[in-house]
Parts: sequence; C-alpha cells; structure tokens
Amino acid sequence: MGQDPGGGSPPPKLPLPETWPGLGAGPGEVYIDHTRVRQILKGLRDELGTLRGRAPASMSATWSGPGTAGEVQGLTNVGPTETGPWEAAKYFGLNAEQAHEVLGGKYQLLIDRIEAMVSAVEQAVVNYEKGHTSSSA
Repeated sequence: MGQDPGGGSPPPKLPLPETWPGLGAGPGEVYIDHTRVRQILKGLRDELGTLRGRAPASMSATWSGPGTAGEVQGLTNVGPTETGPWEAAKYFGLNAEQAHEVLGGKYQLLIDRIEAMVSAVEQAVVNYEKGHTSSSA
C-alpha cells in the first residue's frame, strides 16, 4: 500500500457484496437511482441544518438547540475561572478549555466537510445526467 499525496495510506480495497444497493445483475454493472440519491442528500442536508442550528429569538449564539454547533460551543466553554482557584481544579479547567477549543472547531469542520460532500455528490449526479443526455442525443 502506497501513501497518498496528503501523507496518509490509501483506504484498503474492499470487495462489494453482490447484494450491495446500486450494483447491477452482471459483473461490473452499476445502476444508480438518482431520485433515491437526491432523497438521501436532502435528508443529509436536513440533518446538517439541525446540527448547524438557528439563532433563537433572543439572538443568543450559544444556545440554538440540542446537538448544534452553537450548543457545543456554548456549553463546553469551561475554564479555570469556572472550576475554581485550587490547583487541581485550575489544571482541570485549563484542560477543559483546551478541549473546548479543539472540539468546537472539529465539530464545525465535520459539519462543513459533510456539507461539501453532499454538494459534490449532487454535482456528480447533475454531471452524470448531463453527460448521459448529451451522449444519447
């Protein structure tokens, strides 16, 4: 296994079972139901909306619903001030503060990357359909 340009190892090649959704009846045949793909992508977008959250009427950016990026940012913001001045609490607070910075950023990055993947798959379906229409004309 070689390394990819990003420095990591490529994923292992895994054989797909014959019953894998989207595979045709013959060897190498692939059928993709674009309507179903669009439905799945719409579901992913809806779920991403719940993770992104919406600012509530109070315009508070820290609480916008369970599991949202705003909630994670707001409720995980604990530091030495909140934990207390004694030594063990202070170090716990510093660790929690660092975890908050990393977790919040990674959570938002995950949401952004899933959004980019959904957009890329949507564009791939459009491109496939355009190519199929053009070659069938």
